[in-house]
Amino acid sequence: MDGRLALGEALSEVRLAEAFDVSRAPIRDALTKLQIEGVIDVRPQAGSFVFTPTDDDVVAMVEFRALLETTALRLCFARQRDAALRGMRAAADDMERARNADDRLAVARADTAFHWAMVGHCGNDYLADSYRLISGRVGALRTHNLLAADTVRKGSLAEHRSLIAAVARGNLARAETILTEHIGRMRQRYQLVRGSGGR
Repeated sequence: MDGRLALGEALSEVRLAEAFDVSRAPIRDALTKLQIEGVIDVRPQAGSFVFTPTDDDVVAMVEFRALLETTALRLCFARQRDAALRGMRAAADDMERARNADDRLAVARADTAFHWAMVGHCGNDYLADSYRLISGRVGALRTHNLLAADTVRKGSLAEHRSLIAAVARGNLARAETILTEHIGRMRQRYQLVRGSGGR
């Protein structure tokens, strides 16, 4: 989630246990939980690896996010718009400060907080729980994209500001369009980063 391990990187129980100064049992438990969340791939006879999404995986993730986040946007617009706006503005401000300080990890964390401002204020616990199912994979991919390319950080923040403006003006249709396009760019950004070798 913090980008300390690259997508596809091999994970060693022994090295992880040494790094966290624990026995291998809690490491094994943690890897099992991470596998259930979809951020770890366990390959028989090969070991455990940080997930590496295929293009099809990213397309499916984008589709699922678009369904959930646009629904969350509509619900928070009707139920808790002011609270959602406060959270979105605070996250965008944090993202801008982090970008100006070249703190790439803080940019990624603020980006995650921005999207949770909508989901967390939608007033529907079932929707929020569904979003949590993919939040690990989305967070890891978001961090990967934002740590790698400055153009991604600039574009993402500009889109967040446009979305905030549409919500503040009460233009739900425009806000939904911006959000849908923003989420769709996750695939393009992943391809850009992958194609540039992470530069």
